[in-house]
Amino acid sequence: MNKLLATLTVATAIALFASPVSAQVVGSDSPSDADLMAQRDVERGVDPALPGSGIFDIAVPPDETLLKPVSRVPRDKYGVVGPLPLTLSDLDALVFPGITLSEKQALLEGLTFFTTAHPAEDGAGAMANQPFCQGCHENAAEAVTSRGLLGPKCLNGSDCSSPAARAARSTPTNFAVTSLDPATGGGLAADNIDAIFNTGKTAVFTTFGDFTLSLTDTAAGAIGCFDPLDGASHNCKQGDGTTVTFTSQPFSGFVQHVRPSVDACFPKPIPPLDFDTNLMGGNPNGYRRSVGERAGPPYLGRGLMEAVPNDDILANTDPAHANGTKPPLDFLGCSAKGCISGKANMIPPTAFFVPPANQTPARPPGLGRFGLRANGVEILQFVVGGAQGEVGITSALNTSEVPLPKLFPGGTTMTDEPDACKNALEGGHPASDGTSTEAFLSAIFSTRSLIRNIATPEFGDPLLDLLNSRDPSRRRNPDSKEGKVQRGAELFGIDLVAFANRTVRGGITATGDGRDLNAINQADRKLNCVGCHTPIHRTGQSPAATFTPASNPTEVGAENLSNVWAPIFSDLLLHKGPVIDAERETSNGLPREVVVISRFSASSPNRGDGGDDKGDRRFDTFDLPRSLADDTFNGQKGAAEGPEFRTTPLMALGKIGPPFLHDGRVYLSRLTVKSTPAGTVTTNSRATNAPLVVRSLDDALLAAIELHDLPAPDDQSTPKGGGCPVPPDASSQDFNVDYGANPKDVICPPYDSATSQANRSDAREVIYRFRQLSAEDQQAVIEFLKQL
Repeated sequence: MNKLLATLTVATAIALFASPVSAQVVGSDSPSDADLMAQRDVERGVDPALPGSGIFDIAVPPDETLLKPVSRVPRDKYGVVGPLPLTLSDLDALVFPGITLSEKQALLEGLTFFTTAHPAEDGAGAMANQPFCQGCHENAAEAVTSRGLLGPKCLNGSDCSSPAARAARSTPTNFAVTSLDPATGGGLAADNIDAIFNTGKTAVFTTFGDFTLSLTDTAAGAIGCFDPLDGASHNCKQGDGTTVTFTSQPFSGFVQHVRPSVDACFPKPIPPLDFDTNLMGGNPNGYRRSVGERAGPPYLGRGLMEAVPNDDILANTDPAHANGTKPPLDFLGCSAKGCISGKANMIPPTAFFVPPANQTPARPPGLGRFGLRANGVEILQFVVGGAQGEVGITSALNTSEVPLPKLFPGGTTMTDEPDACKNALEGGHPASDGTSTEAFLSAIFSTRSLIRNIATPEFGDPLLDLLNSRDPSRRRNPDSKEGKVQRGAELFGIDLVAFANRTVRGGITATGDGRDLNAINQADRKLNCVGCHTPIHRTGQSPAATFTPASNPTEVGAENLSNVWAPIFSDLLLHKGPVIDAERETSNGLPREVVVISRFSASSPNRGDGGDDKGDRRFDTFDLPRSLADDTFNGQKGAAEGPEFRTTPLMALGKIGPPFLHDGRVYLSRLTVKSTPAGTVTTNSRATNAPLVVRSLDDALLAAIELHDLPAPDDQSTPKGGGCPVPPDASSQDFNVDYGANPKDVICPPYDSATSQANRSDAREVIYRFRQLSAEDQQAVIEFLKQL
C-alpha cells in the first residue's frame, strides 16, 4: 500500500477551472485522475471481492486515547458568507477553526465547483435539476427573519447560501401539475409560488419508481424490491430465494429531472400509469407506483459522522428494546423499556458508481451512515451522485450521462425527446458509447474534503453559559433563559454534566469519566428523545488520515476529525416513521393532493416573522401530510424500508433552521408566511389536536416534533377549530386518497387500536410523553433545540 500511496502526485498549485482538455472541462487535474483512481483502490480495499469497507470501517479508539471536544465556529460568524460563487475568505465561516491556509487552499477547488453555476458549455448535462450543487442547498434567501437564524441578509448583498444551508421550500408541490404537462408531454419544475393552480415552489427533488412487496432486494434483511424505471437491469429475489434479473423500462428514473440545461430539451415527466408495463396485464409481481420527495440536507459535521466507530453505531441497534428506563406504555405495543431502537443499513458489495456494462466496483460495502436512508458508507458517493444525477456533470467515477426521458403528449402518446435535444452536445464531448467525463476527479475529491471539513457552530449563549458553569445540573431559575434551556435539555434526556465534559471541558479518555459515554441520563431519560438523537459520539481515526498532504493535498483536516467528542445528535440508524397506508397507494400513483385547511393562529411573542399582527388570525394553510412513509429508493436501498429514514443529525438546528424532515415538508418561508403557511395540529396537556400554523421557528420545530408520529385521537380536550386533520376532500371521488368510511381512525387512530400499533412510529412513546407535557415544558424543549 505504501508503494501505491507513493505514486500519488504532489500538487504544486490548484487551478480552479482548467481549459478544456480532451473530454474533461471542470477542475485542475491535480492530482491527476490516474492518481486518484489509484487512491480509490486503496480506499475501498484493493481486492473488491474481500468483505469490509476499506478505510471506512472505523475502529474504536484505544481506551487510553485522550479525546477532546471538537472545535466549533463562533455562532455569530457561522455561515456568514459572501455572494456566490464562494471564495477562499468564505471558508473561515464554514470550516474548523485553526485550519491552515494551505489546507483551505486544498478545499477551494471543491468550494468553487460546489457554488459555481455550470452552463451546458461547462458540462452540465442536458437533463438536470439544478445548474450547480449549491442549487439544492439554497434556503437562507427565503428564510424569515428570526433571532439566531442564518440569513437572509448577509455580506455584500449575499443571502448566506453555502453548502451548510438546507434546501429551500415555500409551499408543497402540486404533483398534478409537475408530473406531466400535457401540452409538451414533459414535466414541470416546482418553481411557481402558486401551489393550488400551478406547481408550487420548492427546491426539493422528486423520486419515482415502482415498488413491490412480492419480491425483495438482494441486501440482507431487505423487504420489498424497487424498480427505478431507469432502463438498466436490476436484481430481486423471489419467495423461494432465487434471484431474478429484470430490465427496467427506460423512463429515465429514479429522479425526475426538471431543469434541463439544453433549451431544446423538455423537463422530465413522471410516466403515467397507463404506460407502465409493471402495472398492466394483471401485475403478477404486485407493483405499485411510488413517488416521493427528498430535500438537500445541510452539509455540516459530515466528517465527524464519517469518523464514528462502527461498533459504537451498531451498539445502539439494541434489538431487545432495552435501552430505556421509563416503564412501557402497554397500549402502545412496547415490548420493553424505552420502546425504541434503530436498525443498521448494511450495504452489500454489489453497488456501482458506473454503468453495469463497465462493472468497476467503486463504492465500498459496509455500514451505511450517510444519506436520508443511510444507504451510503461514505461521503464521496454523494458528491459523485449529486454532480452526475442532479447537475449532469460526469467524472471517471460515473461516466454515464443522465438519459433523456420519454415524453407523453396529452397523456395519451409516448414519444422521444426531439432530435434537437438528442443532438445537443453539452461540454465534455460525450463519446460514441454515451459516456463522458466532464469533471476532473480533483474537483470531486476536493469537494469531498470540503464537506468533511465543514464544522458546526458554537452553541447558543444560554446553553454555552450553562455548560461552562461549575455545575450545569444545579437548578436554575425556571423563568430565566438558562433555566428553560436546562429544563429542555433534561426533558430531552441529556446528562448535562457529561455533556459539558465532552463539549467545553478539557479532554477525557475514550473510556469516559464514569458517566454515560453518549451523555445520556440513563437514570431517567424523561422523554427519551436521546433514544434516537444520541447527543454525543466519540470519533476514531478519520479516513482523511489515511493519506498525507504529500501523497494527496486534497486529503486534509484529519486532526480536527479524529479522536474528538462530537455533538452529532443522531444514532445514524434507521427508524420507522408514521404510516398512513391509504396515502402510499393513491388512485393516480402520485402523492396526496395539495390540501388547504383553514386554521386559527394565535399571535406569539416568539413568532419572529417580521409580521405586524396585533391579534389572532385565521389562515388558509397548506396541510402537512402526517404520513412519512414512501417507497422510493435509489439503486441501492440496502435494508431500508419505505417508512424508515436515518435519524436526522440535529447539529446546527437552531442556526440553519427550516425546512425540516427528509422532504422539507415543514417549511417556513418569507414568501408565504403571511399568505399560505404550512399547518397541522398539535397536542399538549391542555389541548388535543389544537391548530398549529407554522409562522415562526418555534412553530416549525413544534410541527417537526409533532410529525414524528400520527396525531392523537380527538377527545374532550379538542378545541373548536382543531381536530384530526382530515382533508376536506377526503370523501370526494376526485380526491386521490381513499381513507375509507372513517378517516379519523386512519389518520388519528386510537392509541389502543391495531392501526395504532401497526402504523405509529418508532417514536410513538416519545411523542406520547411529549404530548403529556404542558405547553411551557414543550417550549422548554424547543428552547434547547434552538441552542444547537
